Amino acid sequence: MATCVRLENLRKTFGPVVAVDDVTLEIERGEVFGLLGPNGAGKSTTLYMLSSMLRPTSGQISIFGKNLTENFVEIMSRTGVLTEKTAFYPHLSVTKNLLISARLSGREVTIDRALELVGLRHMADEHVQDLSYGMKQRLGLANAFLHEPELLILDEPTNGLDVEHTQDILQLLRHLADTAQVTIIVSSHMMHEVEFLCDRIGILNQGNLIACETTDRLISFDQSVIDVLLDAPESAGNRLAEESWVESVKIKSDRITVRLKDPNPHHLITFLISNGYQLSAVIPRQRTLQEYFLKVLNQ
Repeated sequence: MATCVRLENLRKTFGPVVAVDDVTLEIERGEVFGLLGPNGAGKSTTLYMLSSMLRPTSGQISIFGKNLTENFVEIMSRTGVLTEKTAFYPHLSVTKNLLISARLSGREVTIDRALELVGLRHMADEHVQDLSYGMKQRLGLANAFLHEPELLILDEPTNGLDVEHTQDILQLLRHLADTAQVTIIVSSHMMHEVEFLCDRIGILNQGNLIACETTDRLISFDQSVIDVLLDAPESAGNRLAEESWVESVKIKSDRITVRLKDPNPHHLITFLISNGYQLSAVIPRQRTLQEYFLKVLNQ
């Protein structure tokens, strides 16, 4: 697939503080890419540079095959952005705010459609100052969708939304990527949302991109944590707890959960069978994105 976004040796400093440090990354057209990281990791700074709110200290950003700095107007006319800095005129209505954005974009837009997408059409004539936080967030999303962009840059897009609207927005974003080949770059602290939405995930820590992999690979089966259903769990668990290659054992009525120091379940199976235990099932645990995230940060 064609590359939509390319970051090359991207770096941003604020005086002596390095916010983003030598990040190189390619994101394909139609891909949903998630940025994860603890507070202060550089997620928002990266998104601000991608949306031209900040200029890199060094490095280069290319979008749609063109240098962002040199082609800012064209690129941003094809890009929808939602960040915490997205602001509206509080004394104007929802519709009038979107009309102002529409005129600034210079592209044909459909305000009714954008409001319909985020479930805000019934609030079209309300003043922004009278909206709840969640409704303002949905207005920000409508603003990002306004001119049917080819690229969406979204910082915490479901922040402040209730469960129903969160699910609606996640499904909408997934639909846009799958059917219209819209490229989406999203940051979020909600792991389950990122796991549902994203094709690939990058993890930032202290400005460095420390991991970048497909979501399926990140949450694949963890060969170091094994559930074993067998005939004598207490006896087997006590014996395994004495082995140097076993990190921990949890004993339940019909099974044991074994955490291995090295991900080699064959060694575990051989040990149990050779000691006379009858096994009915050996099940590697599927790790969660949160487990992987914490593991990478602690390495």
